[in-house]
Amino acid sequence: MSRSRILLALGALSLTLAAAVIPTGTSAAPNSASNSGTTIAANSATNTASAADAAGKGLTSPLKETVWLCRPGLATNPCNQDLAGNPQRPGPDGAFSARYLNGATTTLDATSVRADGSRVPEPFAGPANPQIDCFYAYPTVDLLPNPLLRIGSLPPSPSNSALAAALDQIGRFAGTCRVFAPMYRQASFSELLVGGLGVPLDAETGSRDVLDAWRDYWANHNTDPVTHQRRGVVLLGHSQGTGVLSRVMQQEIDGNPAVQDRLVSAVLLGGYLQVPIGGTQGGGADPASTFQHIPTCVRSGPQAPIPTGCVVAYNSYALPPGGGLPAGSAFGRTPIPGHRMMCVNPAALLRGTPGDAATPLDMYMPTRRLMDGNWLNPRGHLAHVLSAYELADDPSGYTRYRDRISGKCAFTQDANGTATWFDITGGAGMFPDSGLSVPLGTHTVDYNVAMGDLTALIAAQANTWRAAHPA
Repeated sequence: MSRSRILLALGALSLTLAAAVIPTGTSAAPNSASNSGTTIAANSATNTASAADAAGKGLTSPLKETVWLCRPGLATNPCNQDLAGNPQRPGPDGAFSARYLNGATTTLDATSVRADGSRVPEPFAGPANPQIDCFYAYPTVDLLPNPLLRIGSLPPSPSNSALAAALDQIGRFAGTCRVFAPMYRQASFSELLVGGLGVPLDAETGSRDVLDAWRDYWANHNTDPVTHQRRGVVLLGHSQGTGVLSRVMQQEIDGNPAVQDRLVSAVLLGGYLQVPIGGTQGGGADPASTFQHIPTCVRSGPQAPIPTGCVVAYNSYALPPGGGLPAGSAFGRTPIPGHRMMCVNPAALLRGTPGDAATPLDMYMPTRRLMDGNWLNPRGHLAHVLSAYELADDPSGYTRYRDRISGKCAFTQDANGTATWFDITGGAGMFPDSGLSVPLGTHTVDYNVAMGDLTALIAAQANTWRAAHPA
């Protein structure tokens, strides 16, 4: 599949999942053709969800049991955590590694690139009795559909592409939490492309799989093996994963005090999450808001406590200076009056500074080694996702570029509605050209552009949450 078609497929996905997560009853005023896709998604939320339900429930059945890509205590857990979250396979030199299904191993260490160009190794501090959990839903990684998975309850098999996405986006969170990552029967790139051309798309099957996996986790794995108390949990998703986790949160967490009390944070990037302009949540009476009782993460200043039980969300774009978000962008726009897409600047949240002020970011890009790549296929198991990016051939899993780029939450309003995006500046030559940036921005590296800030933020939120919830 060509790069341009992948971009179109991801754009189609955003519109489909937008319709899936906007609550029934939402309406939107018509807008210009340039934003017709988002408008249609908002106006026909109920119809699209019904079509997805019909497609998903006509032939498929719920999985008989969760298929875990990563789960603490799982035999030969690819994410290398035992039941307590500690290294399942300690390295002889103390290094923490992950293992692909083909047996290839990769380190989670980083190579830091300094301002003078020198490269300095930075070892990854492996997990040591992490006190919270992370529940992760990976983005679209399947190129082609597997028709057999759309009949009955035949389970999906763990894949190297799903694991590569997990390592790329949330591998370094293993130092803070036990990682739970279910497989799900997701909509593939090719299905999304066809769906974007008007063919009914099954977005329900994958959502149901992740919902069932969450219920399995909550019933059987959330209790701490030592204290026997319920653990705090961070939900992490991207793109299609953000869409399915948004539905999980709507059905299982939002407004459910016992479960919401266990929510340390939710990092939901590259999706369609909506709040009122000037507000952080729907408040129980705003059907256009994605969540009614789970707020966007905000902090009033450096002395204010780190917020917990809230959502970090953004859609990143590296646009030419002086311009706003184009009307044809797949992410960041909504035509619904009085609303905007969520945007939280994680670096600013850590500092307690305004999110709309440019803040230096701590960027971690995957290396060839992390992706199990080689000279012939340097992007390894995510070649179709990272085709626009050059990956360094460092011996570590990541290349770190601290303070090389900056980010801020930007907001504009025009005839097409509102536009809200995480505006990335700097990093000359590190991102695709502006032509590729228009429809999707830096969507495929949403996590990477601020990975150091996100991991530090989750660690701070975990500490704050634990202090308020002593065992």
